Amino acid sequence: MALERKYPIRHSGSRQAVKKRPPVSKYKTCCLRFTAFIFSHVGLSGLVVGYSIMGAFAFRALEAPNEEKKVGEVTEMREQTVKRLWDITYDLNVLYKDNWTGLVAAEIKRFQSDLIAAVKEGYDGKELGAVHQWSFSGSLLYCLTVITTIGARRPPGGVTCFNHSHHCTI
Repeated sequence: MALERKYPIRHSGSRQAVKKRPPVSKYKTCCLRFTAFIFSHVGLSGLVVGYSIMGAFAFRALEAPNEEKKVGEVTEMREQTVKRLWDITYDLNVLYKDNWTGLVAAEIKRFQSDLIAAVKEGYDGKELGAVHQWSFSGSLLYCLTVITTIGARRPPGGVTCFNHSHHCTI
């Protein structure tokens, strides 16, 4: 039984013309190989890592300026409150306890309401120069959290249970 060869043997002295593949065929082969790589485990892992890093840069670029702006506003608000408290104390040169207490209490109450409004708008209590929530590492963690929480579709109000051999939706 003779073995058949799928491809002819090329001799070094042969003058046969080597057929070149058309560009369309090369392009098609390249696209198929690229697609196979992207959908392999290595390719998908690389896409997730790249997507996470791009997302971290995007979240940092979008959220960090707002965080810094809010910290600056609260710092300015605190400095203005301290200045107004000093002015109240200075104006009431002879310390009238009832007047001073009433004016200071009103000023502190106003500061508290402004601070509560700032917290509702995103202020987290950190000062300028402190480690911010939207640093690169914080943004990367947020991006990975978003990626890992998106996935299994559940019915509204339902609970999905997974077991080694069964999958049930309640």
